[in-house]
Parts: sequence; C-alpha cells; structure tokens
Amino acid sequence: LALLFLCAEAEGFALCHAPALQTKVFQYRLWDVNQRSLYLRGDQLVAGHLQGANAALEEKVFWVPNRALEPARLPVILGIRHGSRCLG
Repeated sequence: LALLFLCAEAEGFALCHAPALQTKVFQYRLWDVNQRSLYLRGDQLVAGHLQGANAALEEKVFWVPNRALEPARLPVILGIRHGSRCLG
C-alpha cells in the first residue's frame, strides 16, 4: 500500500506533564493513490473508500519524534486512535 502524506495538522498534545519532555504531536490524514483512506475494521487497519457518514471512520495517524533512539536517524512513534494505539 503506497501511502502519501497529503494533509498535516499540528496539534498541541502533551506527551507528559514534565515541561522538559513536552513536544508537539503531528496529525496526518493518509490515503493511497486510489484515494482510499485508513480506518479500523475490528482490530485491523485497512484502506477503503469512505463516503458520507462513513467518512467519520477515517483514522488519522499521529507521530511524535522518538527521543529515546538515535536522533540522527529521525525515529518516530506512530499511533492511531488519537495516539492511544501504536502502529508496529
């Protein structure tokens, strides 16, 4: 599945309460070259055409820099469900 980042919206979510560790969480809408959006079907992330009321099912992907790994490699943490579920 070839995904394209087409829309980015920065949100001010804080990762923790310690000011030194707070960072922005970036939120993206992703879809492939066939205009299929990501959504959850059960516990599986799938791509499909969402129209009308189903458009609300679209999952946004959240990413945060992973400061625990080597910064030169630009590691990130990816999540869905407002960052409550991690993509692995």
